[in-house]
Amino acid sequence: MEVTRHDSPDEREAMLPADYSARTHILTTSLIASGIAMAALWTARHAAPVDWLLMPAFFVAANFIEWAVHKNPMHRPLPPKILYKNHTLVHHRAFLHTSMPIGTERELGLIMMPWYTMMGLFVLASPIAIAAAAWRGIGAAGIFYLSAALYFCAYEGMHALYHLPDRTLARIGLGGPLFQRMRAHHRHHHRLNRMTHVNFNVTFPLMDWAMGTKEKPTPIESESPATADSPIEAQQASA
Repeated sequence: MEVTRHDSPDEREAMLPADYSARTHILTTSLIASGIAMAALWTARHAAPVDWLLMPAFFVAANFIEWAVHKNPMHRPLPPKILYKNHTLVHHRAFLHTSMPIGTERELGLIMMPWYTMMGLFVLASPIAIAAAAWRGIGAAGIFYLSAALYFCAYEGMHALYHLPDRTLARIGLGGPLFQRMRAHHRHHHRLNRMTHVNFNVTFPLMDWAMGTKEKPTPIESESPATADSPIEAQQASA
């Protein structure tokens, strides 16, 4: 299916339910992630100190899952097709490499994952937790789910930050060389002719590098993606 742009303010607004609240969305995600993290910490009390050394390996596993899910069901009409619809047909139509920043707070709803996608990813990753429990005991499974909850929050947070206006990023002290390189990596992925081929990692491009899907952004993409002040920036400037 051909993906065409729908990145004007009116078109973005039309993609959102009338009663959508970004703050409720953030609160829901935070509560679910916190609940999983607390349950994981409670389970991890059974872990031996050496089991915590598995945490880096769990982060690598999460990075692979991020890459694989993003490359496949989120960019190809594979079951469950809701992932393709929400990501390729909504998110990538609303935000192109030339129109990355959000214009209103509500547009975060076109970036953040719905709660059911979040839960589905934890279910998808459950075989790793089962294997860890079989090898090292139930405490290792708790460490895995704690790692997964932290990783998911990192994904959602970094993805949202990449789409914030420059003035907002400056106010919270972001915009250094490392952040700009990571932002440019994601911005290049938003080219309609490259989105199904390269730069699938949103967090850390480890698997993009390992799997040969890391592509260098153009010099223009490494600059600020804002072509003009968004409504959010204009509101902040007048505050």
